[in-house]
Amino acid sequence: MIKIDQLLFSYESGFTLDIKQLEIKDGEFVSIIGPNGSGKSTFVKLLSGVIRSYRGSIVFDKVNIRDLTIKKIAQKVSVVPQEFSTIYEYNVDSIVSSSRIPFARKFSFSESYDDKKAIEDAMKKTDTLRYKNEVFGNLSGGEKQRVMIARAVAQNTDILILDEFVSHLDPGHAQELLKLVKTSNKDAGKTIISVFHDINTASLYSDRIIVFNKGDIFSDGTPYQVITEKMLNEIYSLDATIIKHPLYNKPQVIYN
Repeated sequence: MIKIDQLLFSYESGFTLDIKQLEIKDGEFVSIIGPNGSGKSTFVKLLSGVIRSYRGSIVFDKVNIRDLTIKKIAQKVSVVPQEFSTIYEYNVDSIVSSSRIPFARKFSFSESYDDKKAIEDAMKKTDTLRYKNEVFGNLSGGEKQRVMIARAVAQNTDILILDEFVSHLDPGHAQELLKLVKTSNKDAGKTIISVFHDINTASLYSDRIIVFNKGDIFSDGTPYQVITEKMLNEIYSLDATIIKHPLYNKPQVIYN
């Protein structure tokens, strides 16, 4: 379980993320939505240990992440960021293989059989094995994103944090990888925390949606509790109609 209490973080620009209390249970698929600048990506950076100068507490399974090294956090949490780049000419295999570093034994720099299997399986599932020897920097935006998803899958942590991870993908690969993540959630019991711009995608795949607005949590609940015409108008200034998905009984937004 993730427990957040009195979390407060401010940028020098004046923006402040203020979360009084929040709990995310093991095995939940939680989507984070909200307008640009509402604090979604900042929240991801706090959960993943990238930002460590904050007030309050973030606790994973009764352990405050302030007491965890970056390596220990990486054994619990894998992250797919919005953007990732490197000035070095690493190939795709090297990028995905780096996911196993947090689990390496002391003084051991070679991959175990389990490491190699996890890496290959992840690349097969994400359709990136064919890029294995390609230079990462030469790939398209969508291809890079799939490699980063492969890296997170190979890391095989209990918590998977996704920051707009399908934003650069074509519809076919987006659907394929969303189903992969959902399967990891349902069959393997992984906790998924995913930032989405697309409200309909968030509704279809998640059990719970949290709406951020101006650094605060505006609403939190099931898709039907959260996705309302009032919320869409108040948060997004959006004139829309909500219908029920014909197959999955989830709310879907139609622009008026």
